[in-house]
Amino acid sequence: MLLLFGNVVYTLCCGPTPDPYDYYVSFFSPFTKGAGYEPFYYTALTTFYSDPTPSEEQANAADWQQYTGSRVSVRDIRDCIYSYSSANINAIASGNLPDSLKDNSFAQYLVKKPEAARYLAFAKKCEPYVSAESSWNSNNTNDAARNKLYTEGIGLYHESRDPKIQERYAFQLIRLLHYNNQFRKAITSFDQFFPKNTNSLLYYKSLSLKAGALYNLKDSVQGAYLFSRVFEKAPSLRGSCYTSYRWCNVTPEMVYPLCRNDEEKATVAALDGFGSTDEIPMIRRVYRLDPASPSLDVLLTRQINQLEEDYLGPVLVKESGDDKANSFTGWMEQPDYAKLKNELTALQQLADSLIAEKKLRNLNYWRISSAYLSYMQRDYAGAKARLAAVETKDVEEKDQWEMINLLININQQKQIDKEFESQLLSSFKWLDKKIGSDSLGRWERPLDQAWFYRKVYRNLLFAVLAPKYHAQGDQVKEALLRGRCDSLNINDFFVSGTTAAEQVGDEMGPKELIRLKDFLQKKDKTPFETYISRFFPEGLEINQTIGTSYLRLQDFKSAASWYKQAPEEFLLHSFQVFNDQLQDFGEDTATRRFNKPISQLDFCNQMVAMEEEMKKGTASAAVYHKYASALFNISYYGRTWNFVKSYRPSYIWYTPEAEKSAFEKQYFGCYKAEEYYNKAVKAAAPGDNEFKARCIFLAARCAQKHVTITKDEAVYLRSWINNRYFPQLTTTYAQTKFYQRVYNQCGYLRDYVKRQKTGVGSTK
Repeated sequence: MLLLFGNVVYTLCCGPTPDPYDYYVSFFSPFTKGAGYEPFYYTALTTFYSDPTPSEEQANAADWQQYTGSRVSVRDIRDCIYSYSSANINAIASGNLPDSLKDNSFAQYLVKKPEAARYLAFAKKCEPYVSAESSWNSNNTNDAARNKLYTEGIGLYHESRDPKIQERYAFQLIRLLHYNNQFRKAITSFDQFFPKNTNSLLYYKSLSLKAGALYNLKDSVQGAYLFSRVFEKAPSLRGSCYTSYRWCNVTPEMVYPLCRNDEEKATVAALDGFGSTDEIPMIRRVYRLDPASPSLDVLLTRQINQLEEDYLGPVLVKESGDDKANSFTGWMEQPDYAKLKNELTALQQLADSLIAEKKLRNLNYWRISSAYLSYMQRDYAGAKARLAAVETKDVEEKDQWEMINLLININQQKQIDKEFESQLLSSFKWLDKKIGSDSLGRWERPLDQAWFYRKVYRNLLFAVLAPKYHAQGDQVKEALLRGRCDSLNINDFFVSGTTAAEQVGDEMGPKELIRLKDFLQKKDKTPFETYISRFFPEGLEINQTIGTSYLRLQDFKSAASWYKQAPEEFLLHSFQVFNDQLQDFGEDTATRRFNKPISQLDFCNQMVAMEEEMKKGTASAAVYHKYASALFNISYYGRTWNFVKSYRPSYIWYTPEAEKSAFEKQYFGCYKAEEYYNKAVKAAAPGDNEFKARCIFLAARCAQKHVTITKDEAVYLRSWINNRYFPQLTTTYAQTKFYQRVYNQCGYLRDYVKRQKTGVGSTK
């Protein structure tokens, strides 16, 4: 149900889709002790995390190489089996090796081994009849063709004198029977062809067909048991066997009587556990049966990763105050932190109790895991003590140990000083080695550990270190750390939060930006400072950026002085920044009337000139109108919003919170634009009613922008309709042409007039 609901959400929502391998904050690797169990690493967004290692294709190629010897490369085997056409295989089987295939070592081998080549030719003929056309239907047509192939295959089986090739024919024959719905014969054929366990890949592939036949004959319990045996013994088949086991719809208690020992029962319990969202009872059950079961490591890691998604990530993001971070989590219900904290405690208590018994296969891995659980609970002393008990030579365990130790050290540091930054630099360089040189194709490479550490590095920077610097008032280093985060090239829409470009270009004030410029230019940097200085956001020019920060504060004179220092190519241009707007938004493009580009520097110079006129008292009404229109145009609703912001999301509107910021008060509230439209009215000639009507309506539009949102939609709508400028507009200027024009355009004005006539919704 969770998976189904999730898919519905992502189908219906607009915007990008979360990366199923990177949608929550994680520092704990599922790869460390999970080889062969890759389908069951934790992700809530796909049925399986990835294919098992080895994949079935890899396992089959490796099995063939055992047959051929090491002189034949696995790559050539895979090319031949999975890429060559039937015509090519038939040519090889006939001993006529085409020139195009002569460089393939497996093809050369098959020419000398005609019996193996004949088998591959037969297998190619079977392919269309032993595979489903899609996941929704099985291929149940051409029974006669399958019968004919079965007869041919039986003959070839008996002709063969090579036991390995005979085993492959047996697999093809059982598969033909299975897809021909001859399930009883498939079962008896398996028993005849495989009187004993050969422990080969072909044996387990054939056994899974027998299990499927039993399921189709309604013997789900026996089928589930056999699927569990294949699951344990053949890693490449684990994904398909898990699916088939779940289809059997049995409980472990139904299957246990067929198990020969507790180890087999533990596998059955693990299969049940991999379908659970609460792994703690499953860990207890599997451990009770087989304390050395490798599935225990995977079950533990699944629960830790799930707690990272549900608890750790939301906690870190909440504490950071970064409303852009982990936006995927923000769509969901608020976590029940107390309940999740109890789950964390329960998991750690279980882990510690099992560690104490010293029966686990990977004891150090569990100690490291328990240390991480302590970190998640902010028990740094407990985490350190658990790490101190670890003695391992395993490289992956050491890496996980280092990551947890780094997290603890950062969180124990009350103030990040230069001495600690020196330690951080060593950790950064260690991570630089772990992440490799690129992150391309990450959706196709979910098991790439270099990519995992690239995610870890990013998470460390944006969710731990950047907030730490922010808390101690160092926006300069915070921004540059975000720059390093961005440079890792995996900033995901759903995870990474504010980018360096957003912080530097849109959020930092002039003082902080000037400090940033001075920091970048200073010569006596520490090695740590030199390292992070490389990550000033690409595409930004510091002088232009400082100018824009002053522009946001409507300090046009200071903005102009910084724009003068910026190269011309970095300045933005407008055409309609001085043209008033009767409707919100719209494109700032050239028109016949407004066809001269106005740079940010030109704009500021003109604004300064108008301010000088107004100070002297010599400004005309047109100057006040032009000035007010410019202020509105650089607001959230204006055409030229990009003069002050790099991005304008469609879901943000005025709230009382905007009053706390000098910039946002004007950007969302348009108070100053309203003020200057009113000044334009006062400065207008007594008889210029068309101009006055226009300015009053434009002031009304500004006043509308700072109407406070309420939960009562009717009250909110009435406050828009009962605009304080509408009475003056409708009584004094109703006869103007401008009034008639906007009356036909503005539904709020029409509603106001209608309510005045009917007495409904009076402002009294």
